[in-house]
Amino acid sequence: MGVDRVNLVREGFEAWNSEDPQWVLEHMHPEVEWVAPERDPFPGTYKGHEGVQEFWTRWRNAVGQLRFAPEEVIDGGEHVVVIAHRWGRNEITGLQISDKVAQVFSFDDDDKRSGPGVPRPGHRAEGRRPRH
Repeated sequence: MGVDRVNLVREGFEAWNSEDPQWVLEHMHPEVEWVAPERDPFPGTYKGHEGVQEFWTRWRNAVGQLRFAPEEVIDGGEHVVVIAHRWGRNEITGLQISDKVAQVFSFDDDDKRSGPGVPRPGHRAEGRRPRH
């Protein structure tokens, strides 16, 4: 089961980097909760597909299309942890970002559409900057 989840998360990053966020959304539960930590420029809990799209739009407006290069993908059973290099650059303003982030993707065995994000309310996808 864990390998399938790890592969699904990897596929999600590949889809994102190919500018196919729709694939990512299709593999999230409709009631996903995406949690951005306080240190994020857009902190808060974004609920459902609309909330996730709002979060993504805020980032895209700030720094253009974000890209991710997963460096570590860790199978944690119900959770998959990803340490990734993240970068983006807004072509209009020149604002850019290049950092390392940790993301936790949670899954629920009862939902076959589990994917990057959260399949059930109460479970969360969280993004954090790793502490060095």
